Amino acid sequence: LIMGTFVLTPALPELGSAAVTAEQMANWPVPMYQGEELEKVREWEKIWVGKKINHENIDMVKEFLSEQFYGMYKNPQDWGTDDLWFEIVPYRQILPTKGQIAMTRKYAPSARLDPKPRKAYWDGGVGPNEFLLGWDTGEMAGYPFPFPESGIEIAWNIESVTRGDSKSVGRNGTIVNPRTRIERRATQPFKIDYFTGRCDYPPVPKKEKNPKGIRKGMYLFIEEPLDVRGTRYMELRYLDIEKPDDVWVWFPLFRRVRRMGYAYKSDTIDGSDLGPDDEMGWNSHVNRKNWKIVGRKEMLLGRHTDTDKYEKLKGQAAWSGLQLERVNAYMLEAQFKEKDAVYSKEMLYMDPEMWRCLQKVTWDRQGRVWRQFFFHTEIVTDEEMGITMPHTFEIYSCDLQRRHGSPSLDKVRELGLKLDNRFWSVHNLLGEGY
Repeated sequence: LIMGTFVLTPALPELGSAAVTAEQMANWPVPMYQGEELEKVREWEKIWVGKKINHENIDMVKEFLSEQFYGMYKNPQDWGTDDLWFEIVPYRQILPTKGQIAMTRKYAPSARLDPKPRKAYWDGGVGPNEFLLGWDTGEMAGYPFPFPESGIEIAWNIESVTRGDSKSVGRNGTIVNPRTRIERRATQPFKIDYFTGRCDYPPVPKKEKNPKGIRKGMYLFIEEPLDVRGTRYMELRYLDIEKPDDVWVWFPLFRRVRRMGYAYKSDTIDGSDLGPDDEMGWNSHVNRKNWKIVGRKEMLLGRHTDTDKYEKLKGQAAWSGLQLERVNAYMLEAQFKEKDAVYSKEMLYMDPEMWRCLQKVTWDRQGRVWRQFFFHTEIVTDEEMGITMPHTFEIYSCDLQRRHGSPSLDKVRELGLKLDNRFWSVHNLLGEGY
């Protein structure tokens, strides 16, 4: 018996180990629909692809929509228009980039969750089997869990998406009160730069010169509205979970830089319904929340979009002209560990091919439905590098209680930005402001 124990022990799975096999990785990436499931989707598409869906016929596809999205498009008059509509398009697989595939195949077989708890700067810390080993040293890239079996594994996949490693984006939107039909324009170009987990643009998988231990940096400049033009925002996330995010804001009125507490990221940006932590579904440390898979849902979500077809009247708080396709989405429930957090609960609808959030619904502290965020994806290509990748962006955020909306569009300006590390300094932020 003793000898048998010694022989069998190495074959037992480690606590918190990934359940990925060599055969699975050889066949990855896997489309979300295959075989009979794909045939059923194609049969359904024969009826619905190309159909314009509005309040008159939306009940016929209600089963494929969240209750919140259905409520908006069923009652367009509440959102500043007589008609909100979208079009159904066929499902198409979205492949990872060559870099993501290579990095996933290299690192995913050894991905493990730490069985030991860890201290962190937030209340609740990090529990057993929550923290991804190697993350704090930048020794991971690609999707750590291409075949996730738990909510925390999906959450680490979300965090592992580097969206082109370094890029600049132009954001244009409006802040709309549909009751008064008053709009306020918002133009906010921004840059994002990942220091670790890089897959597509050198250096990969990380920047070697990173003495501050930065995970990523985000820089935003406000062009409009004019009353706050010139405001500059810089956010730094660190690999060290005992070190809170740094947020610095240059205020042109005072010609000063002010350091903001990390709680500032939970507030909304310039009167919109989107806070920095809501970017991309979740924009902070994975382990600040508890994550749970509560099911799968066949949904209509935005994956291959043509934003030139979007349309909106003045005073309209959400886009019409969306192109939505069938997605077998994961329903991922998230709850903050911290007391008195901004949300009591969130529901993220996750795409299982690119591990991006395509819709998010939040509840306030009293347990009432509060905000809805809808995300779309455009496929962008860097012709010079031969890289094609999905660009997922937030097209509108809505306050469902106050009937307030912020429709916007993010367009990629440049992929593979070459940013010197000195760009991510307070000194440079001062220089940019002056």
